[in-house]
Amino acid sequence: MSEAIGIRLEKDMLKKIKKLGKEETLDRSMIIRKLIYAGYKDLIRKKAVEELARGKITLSEAAHRSEMTLWEMEQFLVEQGFKSSYSVDDLRNELKLLK
Repeated sequence: MSEAIGIRLEKDMLKKIKKLGKEETLDRSMIIRKLIYAGYKDLIRKKAVEELARGKITLSEAAHRSEMTLWEMEQFLVEQGFKSSYSVDDLRNELKLLK
């Protein structure tokens, strides 16, 4: 269930929101909700990636915290320019262990 809240925004930001609302043919409240949701998603992804890069959490945990599937998280990391430290030699060693 949604709850009404009050916030104060600068006039310049309100003008930008109004312009965006016209472009998207949405009212101000809907545009603000979309912006909050997009900002939330971006923030939780950034936080999870920071923790992953520091070795504090696993890829799986980063995906979970980001509300993404493992596959989506891997794609996101590639899009952000992250490189895996997992090498072909690592793969060969793991395959040997499976045999």
